[in-house]
Amino acid sequence: MLLSLVWGVHWVVVKEGLKYFPPLTYAVLRIGTGLLTLVAILAPTRNLRRPPREDLPIILSVALLQIAAGILIMNFALQAVPAGRSSVLVYTMPLWVAVLLWVGFRAAPRRGELVGLALGVVGILILVNPSVIDWASPPEVIGTVALILDAVLWALATIHIRRHAWRTSPLALQPWMLLTALVPVVVAAALFEPGAQVHWGIGAVLVILYSGPLATAFAYWASQSITRSLGPVSSAMGFLATPIVGLVAGAGILGEKLGPADIAGFGLVLLGIGAATLVPARGRGAIVEEPIPA
Repeated sequence: MLLSLVWGVHWVVVKEGLKYFPPLTYAVLRIGTGLLTLVAILAPTRNLRRPPREDLPIILSVALLQIAAGILIMNFALQAVPAGRSSVLVYTMPLWVAVLLWVGFRAAPRRGELVGLALGVVGILILVNPSVIDWASPPEVIGTVALILDAVLWALATIHIRRHAWRTSPLALQPWMLLTALVPVVVAAALFEPGAQVHWGIGAVLVILYSGPLATAFAYWASQSITRSLGPVSSAMGFLATPIVGLVAGAGILGEKLGPADIAGFGLVLLGIGAATLVPARGRGAIVEEPIPA
């Protein structure tokens, strides 16, 4: 529940943080402070070691698909898309896991998964209809599509996470994942945001302290550890609280208005995710063994 609270509120934190930082610079500071936090924790205990070669594929997968791409998409999309709606769109990830397992691994969906997919697709269609988003606004349209793409990328990484034979613990690999993710983000910031304007103050510092050490260093490690220990059903249902927290935080803190179409779309997506995840495990390809960081 703590992790769902951290990630759910973080959608609002990022929305506010973009008032202080350009999106690429914000991503660098978030990943960088998260990395420094982990190094400070692991180095004194001599647990900061070079990862084994067998874990390099999972480091690259998580670093590039979940962390780098996910954070960049989040930062750019939240400039135009409400925080609450963004959290729900990204949390359609379990539905995309079902689709990818079906298409890529011929793991035919069970009845609950098919019901979940149907409900989720209808919910997504409601959330992108012209009464909910402004199709005349390219930033809002692109941001909405990018958030759905983010869910697909995280679904790909999730499948890899579940099928990878881990040689090292998630905690030991987190610094290397963040370091790998930091490289392309720093390059992008250097190319597209040279001399970026940052509005430093107590608000900016609090945002970075929340986004880096808490929502990145702690949250990525905690999500993997909880999922590996509890299994698919308990963890997936537990993490369903995250988009609900995101919706409540967006409405309560930012004053984001929820219309009937929003509520209907959100409800169908959440019901779809619940139906898709409340199925017996199918070995290492089961839905959903790894949640989405935010």
